[in-house]
Amino acid sequence: MGKYIVKRVLQFIPVFLGVTIILFAMQNIVPGDPIKLIAGERQLDPVTERNIRATHGLIETDENDNIIYDENGDTIETPMWKRYVNYLGDLLHGDLGTSYQRGTAVTDIILQRYPYTLQLAVVGIIIEAIVGIGAGIISAVKRYSFWDVLVTLATSLLVAMPAFWIGMLLQLIFGVWLHVLPISGVAGPIAQYPAWMYYILPAITLASVSTAYTARIMRSQLLDVMNQDYIRTAKAKGLSKGAIIRKHALKNALIPVVTYVGMDFGAMLAGAILTETVFSWPGIGRETYVAITQRDWPIVIGMVTCIVLVVMIINLIVDVSYAFLDPRIRLGSSKSES
Repeated sequence: MGKYIVKRVLQFIPVFLGVTIILFAMQNIVPGDPIKLIAGERQLDPVTERNIRATHGLIETDENDNIIYDENGDTIETPMWKRYVNYLGDLLHGDLGTSYQRGTAVTDIILQRYPYTLQLAVVGIIIEAIVGIGAGIISAVKRYSFWDVLVTLATSLLVAMPAFWIGMLLQLIFGVWLHVLPISGVAGPIAQYPAWMYYILPAITLASVSTAYTARIMRSQLLDVMNQDYIRTAKAKGLSKGAIIRKHALKNALIPVVTYVGMDFGAMLAGAILTETVFSWPGIGRETYVAITQRDWPIVIGMVTCIVLVVMIINLIVDVSYAFLDPRIRLGSSKSES
């Protein structure tokens, strides 16, 4: 198992490097001077502009942070590859850079915004797991019944709907028409009343499409397991249908469902840009969207880097848990290593 984990971690390294390289390349492809964006409509004098460029590592400086000039007295632009190497070095020390627009450390912005994304993701994944798995089990057990048709119809509709449209529809119904739930913002941590009411609509929106997929996977897997030979043997022994599902079928049917829910949790932790934007949620998804519109590249790169790390960690946890749930994976990895 240890070798399996190390192998998975090593596979994440080229993914991480590839993502960061693409992000740095985009800085040069997308038009616009970040220093001009910092100044806005103000006209910077040459000395101030040089100092800002040096602060953000855009021009060459010596070990004492003094600006280096060429033989013509002009500043020397720092090559992209060198800025990338410097960024990786800073990243190892937990430094994600400084925002062009705010002058605030990107790490501080992430620490301020990420708790809201984390709390929303936890609520969303709870809804997805309970409703999705429960609906899938009911649909499989009550096959071809009214409940099966209802679940199939509901999941088909949810899969076909964009998440942002679902969010706006919920805002219209529960916020504008019924006036029972807030439609934007957040009042504080979810443990406080009435702050938890602000989590209901965005969490349902975030989990809606994923819940439909979870229900579908649960239904198909449970129906497939119920046709296996060991289930027929259990029936022949006289076990009740409920006992067969609880003790035998459900455990094996849950393996791919747990994998999907775990990976979806990683996607939720990465920040839902559409959901957070629709509900004005102060998480990293909305923060990334605002940074993109402002071309604040330190925030964009820092947020995406954080997202990539979170998704890779969650995927690693899912892979390891999947190996524990399914012994065949452990046996397969052991055979390949030997």
